Amino acid sequence: MARPLKVGLDYFPLDVNIDDDVELLEAECGLEGFAILIKLWQKIYATGYFIEWNDDIELLFSRKINADKNTVNSVINACLRRNLFDNELFQKYGILTSRGIQKRYITA
Repeated sequence: MARPLKVGLDYFPLDVNIDDDVELLEAECGLEGFAILIKLWQKIYATGYFIEWNDDIELLFSRKINADKNTVNSVINACLRRNLFDNELFQKYGILTSRGIQKRYITA
């Protein structure tokens, strides 16, 4: 019997030296913004290299991590502005991903 295909990753690398874009996100949104970004990365890598993002998913995600929906939305917008997520793919397909996320996923 064949082994079931693995979906997502069990872990992902988090660099010791954080990129300037992440530092700027933390400066703009505080530690809560940094924590929300890490939680988003966990959600993304758990299923692959992107996640669909819409109002319902945002509401459930906010509830799960016990964060205000407006705060989550603000952090995502900051991530899109700082290219932590690809704004073009978000606008076109409603997904959160980036070239870096995809590269780390393929490497893992």
